Amino acid sequence: MVENGNLRVSLIIEEVGEFVVRKLRIVSSGSYIPKKIVTASEVDQILGLPDGRSEQMSGVQARRYVTGETTSQMAAYAIMGALEKSGLKFEDCDALIFAGATTEQPLPCTAAIVQRALGKMDSKVACFDIDSTCLSFVTAMDLAASLVDSGRYKRMIIVSSEIASVGLNKNQHEAYALFGDGAAAVIVEKTPENSTSHAFIAHMETFSEGAYTCQVAGGGTKLHARQHTRETEDQYLFHMDGRKVFRLVLEVVQGFTERMFKNTAHKLSDFNWVIPHQASGSGMELVRRKLEIPKEKYIDILANHGNMISASIPLALHQSIESGRIKRGDKVLLMGTSAGLSVGAVGIEY
Repeated sequence: MVENGNLRVSLIIEEVGEFVVRKLRIVSSGSYIPKKIVTASEVDQILGLPDGRSEQMSGVQARRYVTGETTSQMAAYAIMGALEKSGLKFEDCDALIFAGATTEQPLPCTAAIVQRALGKMDSKVACFDIDSTCLSFVTAMDLAASLVDSGRYKRMIIVSSEIASVGLNKNQHEAYALFGDGAAAVIVEKTPENSTSHAFIAHMETFSEGAYTCQVAGGGTKLHARQHTRETEDQYLFHMDGRKVFRLVLEVVQGFTERMFKNTAHKLSDFNWVIPHQASGSGMELVRRKLEIPKEKYIDILANHGNMISASIPLALHQSIESGRIKRGDKVLLMGTSAGLSVGAVGIEY
């Protein structure tokens, strides 16, 4: 462009503060919830607690447990639901991310087993896993936004599928009362010209002083499966120091949020909806109050599903889309904590 005899070159960069806006659109979503319902009263009986005690500790009235389903089967069902809604075939996607903590086996990646469970062994769709425990779906959304925006992949499937029930420890009453099983999936693509959907903020921080506050010590190279005995079996189950987790989260979440929005044009009140990780009833409420998020914006599905590890956030997202609660154009913050201890978030316009 020439103005007043001078050459002016205009470069437009879609950027908000330090975060480059990425063109990402959720095409559709799906879920799979096991049929077996385990009520809080049943958990009380299993743990030998007074009636009502487990719900008081966790905020969970009921959760679902698998009765033979595998991680990959649940993931496949969730993906099939998302594909059916979108009218797409599996081959219309060129990458599949399994985002979860309870992998089906140590090798190969669970995404490859999910592809096989779908009967798509010859599809050539790339498969890989992401594990940041409860934040796996959020991390995968952040990565997928960059991959589809850059053109590396045209369309991707992200699925979180968790079987928490297999690793519960009856000696850990608080943790035992929290968890449930299930799966949820989304299909994402680069935002088409007629849409305003995009990802416009993302941030993650890890505070490894809390690395062992939530853990399964056995099963890796430090304590290999061959070392499992009746005497060591407790180390192959889930352990959580709930008080230490909550204390650390409350110490860091305010600063995390301030750093996430620093040098951007956004603030927490800009979001129509906040979908937190469904950690526990008391934990979610403490964070909500700490960040002064209005109750009506805070999506809570904990009571009927429990903590589903990485599947909690995408299931809450899926159910909110299905019910019409979340509509196109709404700004949604997916935010949570995970073992590590990490805090992470991705902001999208749906």
